[in-house]
Amino acid sequence: MKDGTKRLRELMEEYDFPLEAIQDVLYRLGWHFLSGGQVGDDYVWKQVRFFENLVKFDKVSRKKAIK
Repeated sequence: MKDGTKRLRELMEEYDFPLEAIQDVLYRLGWHFLSGGQVGDDYVWKQVRFFENLVKFDKVSRKKAIK
């Protein structure tokens, strides 16, 4: 079973997501895991697709490298 939280972490490290989007996904996943959900569940991957769509439709930008 693949771990959707790893993909979310990768996306959050690479892109500047709006705080509201991050809070929303964390809230949803918190309740998902509290109710017995697993990291590979379709619901987690749905949250990944939400972040990926923000990237796809240019709603976020890449983080700048720190020198």
